[in-house]
Amino acid sequence: MEESTEQQVHPLDEPPTQPIQRAPEAQPVVTRGRGLGANRHVASVLLSALGVLGAYGAVDYGFYRTLGSDLTVYQGGEISDQAMIACAIAAGCLFVAAAAGRISGLGPLLAGLVLGAGPCAWIVLDHASYVARANDLPEMWSHTSFGLVGAAVVLYPTVTGLLLGAAVAGKWRRTALTTQSPA
Repeated sequence: MEESTEQQVHPLDEPPTQPIQRAPEAQPVVTRGRGLGANRHVASVLLSALGVLGAYGAVDYGFYRTLGSDLTVYQGGEISDQAMIACAIAAGCLFVAAAAGRISGLGPLLAGLVLGAGPCAWIVLDHASYVARANDLPEMWSHTSFGLVGAAVVLYPTVTGLLLGAAVAGKWRRTALTTQSPA
C-alpha cells in the first residue's frame, strides 16, 4: 500500500475562514417634512374667522328676510329662495371654519372662543348691551344685525361647540420623523 505523503485533512479540521470585510452601514438620515411653520397657524386662524363672520352675515340676512320687518315668530308658509340660499351659504362658511382645523387646530379654537363663546357669554350676562351694540353695526343691507340678534341665542353656542370640537380633533403636531438612507 502506498502511503500518501500528503496529509489528509478531516473536514472539521479545516482552518477557519477569514471574516468577510463589510463596508460600514450608512447611518440613516433623519428628516422632517418641510412644514409650513407659523403660516399654517395664521392661515387656519384667518379661514376660521372669515368663515364664522361670513356665516353670521348670511344667517343675519336669511333670518331677517324670513321673519320680516316686524321680527315676529315665523308662522309657516313658504320661505323665500333668498333665505334658503343665505342659509346654505352660512352652512358652507361654517364648514370652511371647521375644516380649517385640518390645517391647524388653533384657528377653530380661537374662532370658537372669540366669535362663539365670547358673544354667548355677553348675551347671557348683559343682553341689553349686546342688542344696543348690534344696532351700532354699519348698514350693509336694511336692518343689519336684526336677524342675528334673534338667532344669537341658538347660533353662538352652536358655533362654539362646532369649532371647539374641530379644534380638539384638529391637526396640532407635525408629521412623524422619517428616515431615509443617503443616496
